[in-house]
Formats: sequence, structure tokens, C-alpha cells
Amino acid sequence: MPVLVSNPSLSGVVVTKFFSSRDLKKMRLTVGGYRLLTVPNAGGSSVISEVLSFELLHKCFSAQLKKTEMEVSYFPLGGSITDYTCEMFHSTVAVSVTRAMKFRGDYSLEDAQRLITKKLKGIIQSTRNSLEKWSKQILHIWSTSHHVTSTLVQAYDTIDPETKANTVVIITTAENADYIFNNG
Repeated sequence: MPVLVSNPSLSGVVVTKFFSSRDLKKMRLTVGGYRLLTVPNAGGSSVISEVLSFELLHKCFSAQLKKTEMEVSYFPLGGSITDYTCEMFHSTVAVSVTRAMKFRGDYSLEDAQRLITKKLKGIIQSTRNSLEKWSKQILHIWSTSHHVTSTLVQAYDTIDPETKANTVVIITTAENADYIFNNG
């Protein structure tokens, strides 16, 4: 991971697993995680996945929160935005968080390709429009199962290099943490 983050030209996939031993309300969050939980964001139902994304990056890679979603400046306004920025391995990194899930049927390769392509293109746009300085972005995808994680890895391999750019994709399987996927 340090090489992927520190080298501005590299991209790649890192697979992790999250095992929740307690409910979010009983977790001791870092100062950065608590800040993400309590400051206003751009809306949507993804606050918990963003908080736990940061907590995972902090615990595994000593990430330090720099800016939250609404603190990052863009011009022009109105495009894709990043969820937070942090310091990792002496580099400023922007992080976009998403969840891979499907309510009916199996999560397919096409579902995974659609999600990854959409998010990677949004990352390219937010990097282009950001007034901040970061060396690269991380796309953090929360996965509901090992099957979904495997499908996401397969899909990543089919994405063209221009869309991958220099983004690091972290896929985290969280089978026992429904609250990440339903924000509850």
C-alpha cells in the first residue's frame, strides 16, 4: 500500500476485510472519524460508510484526516466531489467511498463494471476541478460478501488504463456490518 499511495503514477487494487465486533454507536472513533460523523456533508445516506472508511485507513495505514467533503473547494462547481482528504505515507490523498450491493439477484460483472467505471470517472472529474492539492485518489468500495469482492476485482481488470488513471481501489468485505450498507 505505501508504494501504491506514494507513487503518483501507480494504480491498483487492495482487498481488505472488516469484521465488526460491535455496533457503530459503541465504537471509539478517532477524532477524524468523529468529525466525519458530526460535520455536515453533501447529503445522501453514506455517512457511516465514510466514517468507517476513514477509521479503517487510520487503523491500518495511520491516515490523518485533513478535510471533510464540504471543506474541499472546487471550480467549476457542480461536478463529482470527493468524500474526504487525508495524509497517508507523507502524501495528501483524496478518498471517495461507495458501497457495492444489489437488492435483487446476484451482483454481476456488469454491475461491478458500471459502479467502478462511474466512480473512477467521477474521481477524474473531481481531481480536475479541485482547488486542493493531492497526489492521488483512493476509491474505497465496501462490499457485502466475498462473491461481490471477487466480482469487483474481476471488473477492475477489465477497466481501461485511462479510466483507472492513478487511483488506488480498496475493496473491503464487510459481511457482518449491515449498518454500513443501510446507514443505520
